Amino acid sequence: MAKGTKADIKSMEQKFSDTAFRLTQERNDFLLPQVLDFVRQKRWLNLRPEYQRRQVWDDVKRSLFVESLLLNVPIPPVFLYEYDLSRYEVMDGQQRLTSILEFYENRFALKKLDRWHELNGFRYGELPESLRRGLDRRRISATVLLVEGSGEHEQNRGDIRKLVFERLNTGGQHLNPQELRNCLYEGLFNTLLITLSKDPLFTDIWEIPSYSKNVDKHGNISPALRDNSLYKRMGDCQLVLRFFAFRKKANLRGSVRSMLDRCMEENMGITEGVAGQMQEEFRSRLQLASNIFGKQVFRYKDEDDKWQLSQTLYDGIMVALDRLWKQKDRLVANKARVVHDVERLLQDEKAFEVIVGRPNTARAVQQRMDMLVEAIKG
Repeated sequence: MAKGTKADIKSMEQKFSDTAFRLTQERNDFLLPQVLDFVRQKRWLNLRPEYQRRQVWDDVKRSLFVESLLLNVPIPPVFLYEYDLSRYEVMDGQQRLTSILEFYENRFALKKLDRWHELNGFRYGELPESLRRGLDRRRISATVLLVEGSGEHEQNRGDIRKLVFERLNTGGQHLNPQELRNCLYEGLFNTLLITLSKDPLFTDIWEIPSYSKNVDKHGNISPALRDNSLYKRMGDCQLVLRFFAFRKKANLRGSVRSMLDRCMEENMGITEGVAGQMQEEFRSRLQLASNIFGKQVFRYKDEDDKWQLSQTLYDGIMVALDRLWKQKDRLVANKARVVHDVERLLQDEKAFEVIVGRPNTARAVQQRMDMLVEAIKG
């Protein structure tokens, strides 16, 4: 590949001068009790499951991490972003810090350890005093990122934070697209997605353990909910987002991921009134779908004649009902016919491929909506 001309090189050098971030990195080591104090005093923020991502580590992985601390095995540093004087946001390391906090608070017992199997079944408060003292002397490293400068750089701090966070959390077992959106597009709309994902009807349809029975008054989450595949990686929130992203015809362009990202970005600044209206619209469309299709809502029969949930069928039905909302009373009155016509549509091989086969293009998404609108209103 040919090298650039002198003009190209000069342009590259100018871009480097203009765009390189003025970041300072500081490295510090902290004893575990200091880390606990910082978290409890809210100097290190955003450790709870609904920030960044939900608790991905199970008790086995958390136990291995605690064992590594006891064995004095080196562990990766956490990354903090100083957004205000001596106030830090955790950009990378949530799982490690949460594991430390919850072990010290006796929220889980060590399990399935092979190297130090004698520790299995022990909580922090049950460990021999010498081991607790040893754990208190262990350290965790923190890399603190500070943005230098003022003026234009001050205005771009938010963009810098987002880019650094995304680069830290891509690759390996890191954040998936919805977990990244949850971090990068904070605000009322993101909170709305989380709220709607807890709706009892929504969790019942998607076979997610109910929050009322699986989250106690202290915010502790049962293993049944924590390990649910949709809850664990914020797939439930992405399902809610898909409705808002696909209902707007002008947004049906580009890849599905770009549609979802664009929807998050466009709704970052919504007011409480708009958020309340969007909440009512989602819940009313979900209730209408349930009233019409009953227990088999968003489900189709597979080759073995078993009912299977389908995210893409959910997309189509929710948006179709949204577009036909003014006819809701007629649809409910004729729900048997509606169910019959949708089932007949899914028996067509080509239609099934578009609606349930999950083609991931804007054209397929639009076709899916149009097919279900025609079938339902027919």
